[in-house]
Amino acid sequence: MKLIKKLEDYHIEIQHILVLFIIVMIFQMVLSFINNQSTNQLFRQSMDYYRRDSAERIADLTTTALELLIEKGNIQVHTTAEQQRAVIQSFDKLLSQQVLQRNIGEVYLFIEEDDTVMTLADGKQVYDQFIGDRTVLITGVSPFSSTALDYFQSKKEELFRDEQIISILVGDDTFHVLVPFYFRGEVSGASYMRITPDVGRLIALLKTAYNQSSVLFTGLILMGFMAMFFIYSYTASERDTVQNQLFEQRQKQLREQVEHQKETLFTKRIYHTHHKAEKVMGFIKEDLRYLDEPNLGETRDRVTKYANFVSRVIYDMKSYDPPIHVIRNPMFKTDINKIIEFLVKNIFQRVYREGETKGVEIKLHLASNIPILHINEYVIWEILEPLIQNAIDHNSDQELTLDLKTQIDESNQVLIIEISDNGKGFPENLLEMDEDGVKALFKESVSTKAGVQNSGYGCYLAREISRRCGWQLDATNTNDGGACFIIRAPLG
Repeated sequence: MKLIKKLEDYHIEIQHILVLFIIVMIFQMVLSFINNQSTNQLFRQSMDYYRRDSAERIADLTTTALELLIEKGNIQVHTTAEQQRAVIQSFDKLLSQQVLQRNIGEVYLFIEEDDTVMTLADGKQVYDQFIGDRTVLITGVSPFSSTALDYFQSKKEELFRDEQIISILVGDDTFHVLVPFYFRGEVSGASYMRITPDVGRLIALLKTAYNQSSVLFTGLILMGFMAMFFIYSYTASERDTVQNQLFEQRQKQLREQVEHQKETLFTKRIYHTHHKAEKVMGFIKEDLRYLDEPNLGETRDRVTKYANFVSRVIYDMKSYDPPIHVIRNPMFKTDINKIIEFLVKNIFQRVYREGETKGVEIKLHLASNIPILHINEYVIWEILEPLIQNAIDHNSDQELTLDLKTQIDESNQVLIIEISDNGKGFPENLLEMDEDGVKALFKESVSTKAGVQNSGYGCYLAREISRRCGWQLDATNTNDGGACFIIRAPLG
């Protein structure tokens, strides 16, 4: 009775429902037509993008495989004919994909050498060009590759300049794809593939599924429209009000949480920047005070390194995740032994505060066959300095001997840096690993310094910087009970 009374309040008659039904039907038909047209256009655009992306991916993977096979072939020595045939067969598999996949028409490798374009169409030609003795150069053009060569010649300048994949659509579905080919780090040509992705069945399946879904949804919409009309009119207003209030409250909480995290992180950065820079700036002032003509060159070099390090820690404070090229770059030529010697002599064996390094003896065991590292020396400084300082700070109540050691693991081609002491060692709970394999010692805000604000950041920061260098930082206790930091840096 109550439901009937509520329906009567709306004064809805059969004529109203009929008119509403007709309007909904017309609207649904127009909407279905517009949606069908837009969906077809979306299908076409999506398929065009999918076909182009699919063609470029296939060509890129093929080119990468060729480059890796050539690089591997140049590293390994092929002394027997069987080994040579195996390599040539690998090249043939990549260059004959049109036999295995019907959507790939042609595969060639164009190499430009001395203003001559060489067309490599099979594995033997590729082997002779890049791995063999090259007694007979393959020149000229295969009779089946004239069209491909025309595309390469027309796009050669753009290809060598931009070093980007170029795909040319011919007709409705055929792509001519040129991928830059790298040999010994330089673009020496391009791989060419003519690909015709077959997406006809996929489009047909999508259209069929869409038409079926459209019919089904149309029926469901018409059946449920009237019921939803009455229910929604009662609940929509209250629901929107509650959702807006909840959203505003949640937004406010998230904003406060983010601001608090930013302030906390920035405070720690400032603290550690000040902690590092304060000592170094004291040394700079002292060097400038005693600057004289006999020590001018030595002092200038030392002060320059101090200033560069201060600049680096300030840069890390404002840039939490710096670009990789400012950390690892072939232009950096760093001698790790010289960095360690400089840190020991000019940081940890210089007295900044009275009693700071009292009772601390530092011994160096540096291997002479350490290669040059392509890592920013001040980034390495940022890794080593907090680890050495950590050993000193946590054993300030006893005589301490620090051993700094570098060596090469020839079998694994790894540089090993060890910072060990004869102190108290790490508590066992700090050496426990979490589910990600990270020891508690290297987590943010974990420290053994009781009552010290903003502590527990040095080891965390050292591990994060080591990770960006591609290095591994570990910590363990020695057999004698002391603590030891171990850095493993892959060479090459």
